[in-house]
Amino acid sequence: MTTVLPTMSPDERVFRAHIASGTFQRGVVGGRWRILSIEWPHALIAVAAATRKNGFPELFLRFDLTNYPGAAPTATLWDAERNRPLDPVLWPTGPSRVDKAFNPSWNPQALYLPCDRLALPGHDAWRTQHPSMIWSPTGDITQYLRIVHDLLNSSDYQGARSLIPGAGA
Repeated sequence: MTTVLPTMSPDERVFRAHIASGTFQRGVVGGRWRILSIEWPHALIAVAAATRKNGFPELFLRFDLTNYPGAAPTATLWDAERNRPLDPVLWPTGPSRVDKAFNPSWNPQALYLPCDRLALPGHDAWRTQHPSMIWSPTGDITQYLRIVHDLLNSSDYQGARSLIPGAGA
């Protein structure tokens, strides 16, 4: 009897090579992010957040990696315990950049970032305003993770929306 192993798609093969690379693994060893699961084309990745009275130690991103890395990934905040999108009242907030990037009023299925597949269309100015944040098909998932990690560890990050007095959803 012959066992037939499922074949991996080219995009999954590239993603798995990227997360095995030194660049991604340095983030894991440094406590910046970690893989929770991969159910292709989705990957659940935890990103560490700065300690805030009203925050969480890490936030979970559920990535859609269809056609990775040729197509930019898109991610939504995820409730790993309940296996569903994170309630928007628990999304991160802050007075400026964090509130804009984590904006469930814009689209609760994606982050408002230049590296996100759903956010970039219609924002041509981002290509000149934020060139380092534009997804590059020659890059890897760490580009997206670094941006999220930087936001969640900036002085702008205040914690979860519903836990901040006066912050809206």
